[in-house]
Amino acid sequence: MKIEEIKSILKLNGPRLAYQSLDGMNWKQITFNDIKTNIDYINSYLIKKDLVNKNVLSLSSNCIESYILESLLMDLGSKLSFASQNILLDVQFNMEFDIVIVDSLEEILDNHILKNVVKDKIVISIANFKKSKEISDLCISLQNIYKIGLLSRKDSKEREKELSINFIDKFSIIESNKLKFYSLNDMKNFMKRNEFHFNSINENEFSTSLYLKKDLFSKALNLFFLKNKNKFTNNKSVKSLLININEIMPINLIIDSDSLREIIKLCYVNKVKFSELTGSKIKKIITYNMAAGENLEMLKNDKIDLVNLNN
Repeated sequence: MKIEEIKSILKLNGPRLAYQSLDGMNWKQITFNDIKTNIDYINSYLIKKDLVNKNVLSLSSNCIESYILESLLMDLGSKLSFASQNILLDVQFNMEFDIVIVDSLEEILDNHILKNVVKDKIVISIANFKKSKEISDLCISLQNIYKIGLLSRKDSKEREKELSINFIDKFSIIESNKLKFYSLNDMKNFMKRNEFHFNSINENEFSTSLYLKKDLFSKALNLFFLKNKNKFTNNKSVKSLLININEIMPINLIIDSDSLREIIKLCYVNKVKFSELTGSKIKKIITYNMAAGENLEMLKNDKIDLVNLNN
């Protein structure tokens, strides 16, 4: 999650295609240079608004946009905690935050528990939204951060020299109703042990991810993609994956164990093969901490290679 490591990867690959993002009804192609430019804009905005050394809660799904934003916040001395929305609905929540990152404001405003979590906080939405009376002035979309950051680059460079930034080596994840802490060294070791799975993916193969859990793999996933030049896209729900699967036609699917289990269940309920529901192109599935004894016969019948990572 060190931003300088990410920037060096982006600089090395420049105009190459990095990933695709669904923009309305159309797919938008994003290069490594585009990501690098967005880093500059976000960094400029965060410095201009003095959003350094903060406490941050990320509720967003594991997409490249949120990953870059989180990495920049941590680089500017913020303490990051990660949680899924479902977990917040199940546990007593007593932690204090300055900033909350969400996928979209709509899903927060429609839920009174989550609405209370973000009350009086700075809320950054990955998706765009329209301003209304019920939306606080503390809410901003990532797209507007890009715009403001573009206009404030000169001022932020002068401001950056005056900042006193804390060095942050750890982040926390709410897993199984418990707060677990990981260091950047934990992340580094995890990547060393598992990077070959992504390195073995052919550069011409397209990958897609649906990773809704918050765990160690979720925080390494997008860096794996970037580091190994894997062209990819992210998904925010099982529904969005299945709707778009025939258009993106991935060879590799990176998915959390709960979502994989849900898709397999859908296959049994609808009496179809896994490949009929997810497309016939998928040859490899990478997941994390899949429980022993799971019924994965459906994947074997479709000759899909399953890679189950662990700590």
